[in-house]
Amino acid sequence: MPKSAAHLDAFLRDVLGGGAATLHEEEPGEPQLVQAASLGWSDAVRRGFGFPQVYSHQAETYRRMRSGEHVIVTTPTASGKTGAFFPAVFERLEQDPEATALFLYPLVALGQDQRAKLGAFRDAGGFDWEIGEFHGNAQAGDVFRPGVRMVTATPDKLHWALTQPGVQRFLSRLSVVVLDEAHTYRGGFGSEVAGMLRRLLDLSAALLARDGRPAPQVLLSTATIGNPAQFARELAGVDVQEVSESGAGRHGKRYVLADHGGQPRRFWDGVMQASVRRDLKVLAFFRGRSRAARLYGTYRASAQYAGHAHLYMSGTSDREGRLNEFRRAGSGVMFATNALEAGVDIGDLEVVILDGYPGTRMAFRQMAGRAGRVSPGLVLYLPALDDRGLPHPVDAFYSNAGNFRELLTGPTERAVVEAANPFLAPRHAERAAFERMVAGLEGPGHASPRHWNLRGEGSAKYHVVEEDAWQKYGAASFHAPLESPAQHYALTEKHVDAMFEQEGQGYRVTRWVPHRDGTAILVEKTQASGVTTRGLYGASIQTQQMGEWQHRGPLVFRHGEVTVQRRYTGYTLLKTVFERVCTGCDREPTLHERQCRACGGRIQDRMQDHKLSEHLFDTPTELEPLHTRALEVGVDARASSMPDAVAHTLKHLLQKLIPERVACDGNDLAGAFRDGKPTYFFLYDDWKGGLGVTRRAYEQMDELLRRALDLCQKTCCQDGCYACTSVSRCASPFYPSGERRPTSKAATRQYLQDLLGLTPAPGEDTPDAPPPPPVPDSDWPLQAREWLDLYGLSLPEVSARLGIPSREIQRAVSSLGPMRLHHPSFGEGHWVGGSGSGDARTALVYFRGAGQKKLLVKVAGLRVLQERTQPT
Repeated sequence: MPKSAAHLDAFLRDVLGGGAATLHEEEPGEPQLVQAASLGWSDAVRRGFGFPQVYSHQAETYRRMRSGEHVIVTTPTASGKTGAFFPAVFERLEQDPEATALFLYPLVALGQDQRAKLGAFRDAGGFDWEIGEFHGNAQAGDVFRPGVRMVTATPDKLHWALTQPGVQRFLSRLSVVVLDEAHTYRGGFGSEVAGMLRRLLDLSAALLARDGRPAPQVLLSTATIGNPAQFARELAGVDVQEVSESGAGRHGKRYVLADHGGQPRRFWDGVMQASVRRDLKVLAFFRGRSRAARLYGTYRASAQYAGHAHLYMSGTSDREGRLNEFRRAGSGVMFATNALEAGVDIGDLEVVILDGYPGTRMAFRQMAGRAGRVSPGLVLYLPALDDRGLPHPVDAFYSNAGNFRELLTGPTERAVVEAANPFLAPRHAERAAFERMVAGLEGPGHASPRHWNLRGEGSAKYHVVEEDAWQKYGAASFHAPLESPAQHYALTEKHVDAMFEQEGQGYRVTRWVPHRDGTAILVEKTQASGVTTRGLYGASIQTQQMGEWQHRGPLVFRHGEVTVQRRYTGYTLLKTVFERVCTGCDREPTLHERQCRACGGRIQDRMQDHKLSEHLFDTPTELEPLHTRALEVGVDARASSMPDAVAHTLKHLLQKLIPERVACDGNDLAGAFRDGKPTYFFLYDDWKGGLGVTRRAYEQMDELLRRALDLCQKTCCQDGCYACTSVSRCASPFYPSGERRPTSKAATRQYLQDLLGLTPAPGEDTPDAPPPPPVPDSDWPLQAREWLDLYGLSLPEVSARLGIPSREIQRAVSSLGPMRLHHPSFGEGHWVGGSGSGDARTALVYFRGAGQKKLLVKVAGLRVLQERTQPT
């Protein structure tokens, strides 16, 4: 049953108390509707659709498809994109008894979900054809058989199946190709899919032309992206008409900044309790698998919450069953990774929690869009913290209300595809010639290239099964494994002697058994104790054929072929504990200490992975070397007093700028420092054989350096934030010794100015934003209060500026007396309250003799009168 906004407010009070900070409010909006009867649908199509009215964007999509246009639908998440193309496809097949339709989905789970919807539409409309499913272990001959006129498939399955007789018969009558969730086809994977799509569409067009039939029509459905028409042309090779204005109604949505104040367990306990108490369904997205699995295991093992905790991530067993269980549930929390991001329908979901920024605006909007489909929605943005209890730079940045509004309403990333990529296109052309030869469209003499994976990775399969099941059923137990992890996760989380928990049950890996159908990872049950393992791994880069060094003063760079060797060396044994720690020494503080009696350091409460021991394998596991292309950059250590910090900051800057300048997907670029040389680093194409990304970066290096200086000269902060030099995720934050690599915006700015021969204008290199104190002293609580109350900064922003965990800031600020202010005309006054943010921030101040005044902070000239008193 849909819940009211008051219901969500009660949930929010239960979890965060009365101090929740609203970042943005999305107002309700009435739907724009069109009568289905006005569209000329047949009785069968009307019955299949099931509603007397359609949204305006659904009607526009139908009309454009009926007129034969290629279409891309880019309306927001949960706006009814499926209903936009189903009617036209079913009508096409109803009118032409020979026609077929192909639906491509990037994930098996999404294809299964959409096949069920196709089946429901078919049954309601009384259509008599079969719907096939070409996923997983399905064989082409079993799926593409007479009577099957609709097929859902993944690109991976079709990639090597276009020579199959049944597939070619299907393509010879193909009328419509639907590419759902098409925005996932970007970067290296998207470029590979573009090559496969061109092979499929060209082969189908040639087969259709023999019978005088037109080429297939293409429909793309995507999240909101920055370049829809260009993206469709690159991906599918067709010119499209865009449908972007949604006619779906909006129920209203509130976006709230959540801060657990260094007490994650209390926060998640509150979420679980409130979801059950308020009868609400909550979807929590995590960037990492281990955190999602750990929280799920904690609550699944609890008698109070066992039936209310759910898990969804890649590799878990029976994902469809898990989704159905959550759909049927009246309340509870599903802990998920971005494996659930792409389009799988969950239905009546009220609350979404994002544990940290997911990496792109596109992904953020996809995830947040799941809340409030049938009633008002609530989105909690929970900034992720590092090992010091400080928010990551990107999360501190988006904790600002103005930046957060830009995240929701500003332009999204461009979806980049390069169909003509010189590293990828030749083998697709070679395979296409072979497919045409098999179809009788070309003469003999064409050979097929060796098989390759569209996702640029190995195809090794791993299955986690219990020892008893393996002894009893052998490889048949692969059909119902506990988990089917990808290779990297198998090596880091499921190595021999690994400890993990699932469904509240502890397991230990006993051995690996190779089999022709995959590797069996055999486990035995143990008592769940909170003890887990974490694999140790790293990557080293060996240069192969590199070009000549290019010199730019104290900087050198070159480009060429490298080999990336990924090595798994052992594991650490960890126990998750909730403890009080001193940030300055190893002493364990007493329960009521706020400042360490031994060193004066800060005391904070946190969930900590306590390292019990470290174990190295006798023989490390090494993956097949990744042969790719890389840009190597070296910083002359004599050119700066902080050369390591300059090199690390410059690496961050290039990682930010190359996707923008070269137009690639950020996930296609990886980096690492050279072994033994902390001022030399590599940026490499994270794709077998390379993608050409770093080659183009090498060719535009001078412009990239100028743009890097522009970012270093931004006046947003003193030490570097997400708006300038910080990145959302750093692949090399630590030295091999475990120490944190330094960064320095100021040193890098000076280095680049010297390198480029530029002299800053007077005052240009001094930020005008209020700099944080270099070392927190006795006055930092006063500074924190000024930023929080007067300037309206968020708690994560202040935490990042001061380098102090948010809970300690809250405690210190709450102990201060009222804030006193001075105004040039009204004299001394007392702070009453504030509202708004940025340039629109206003302050309510009481002045003796003048009364209460509402002032615009930016121009009011208010000065805080600092009482030099250390809070208790």
